[in-house]
Amino acid sequence: MYYTTTTVNGKPLDEFIAKYQDQAKFLVFCQHCSNYQTLWSCPPLLLDIPQFLQEFNYIYIIGVKVIYDEETIKSAHTAEKIKEITFQSLQEVKTKLAAALLALEQQIPGSVSLSSGGCRLCQRCERCDDRPCRYPEKMRYSLDAFGFDLTAITSDLLQIELKWAKNSLPEYYTLIHALLTNQELDKTILHEMTRGLF
Repeated sequence: MYYTTTTVNGKPLDEFIAKYQDQAKFLVFCQHCSNYQTLWSCPPLLLDIPQFLQEFNYIYIIGVKVIYDEETIKSAHTAEKIKEITFQSLQEVKTKLAAALLALEQQIPGSVSLSSGGCRLCQRCERCDDRPCRYPEKMRYSLDAFGFDLTAITSDLLQIELKWAKNSLPEYYTLIHALLTNQELDKTILHEMTRGLF
């Protein structure tokens, strides 16, 4: 059905913020998403974003391409089938990647991961009922919830063009997670640790 490839790159966080963060521009897009105000991982975030980020010195972007085989692309001949394949495959990969990054956090003191898209640990987020998150130890904020330009990040740092479903299943999708750290890491080791998941 699909296979995956992983690409990793990193930058000092202050450089990354200066180049890729524009909250005024990109958080407007979040307001048109169904996750807005319904998931604790998504905007509006109930935290001071600059204060949260200033605790870290580096950011490592982990991009996983979910690449479909020709047979799968051909089988997605209706909007329903495209949606079904997209949801199933991306959730499978995202779950594995999120678990791997939580494990990495345990190995790298002071690190915190960021996810691609909204948290799906619960079928219905407690935010919908004005209650605190059930799993704060596992829930991670969405990378785009900080107002980062994901298209530019993926293109510049990973040399990957983002693709989207229109009238057919694309050749691939890209999940973009991140790891915030205080220390500089060997990107080769990080790549090997995440690549072995799939």
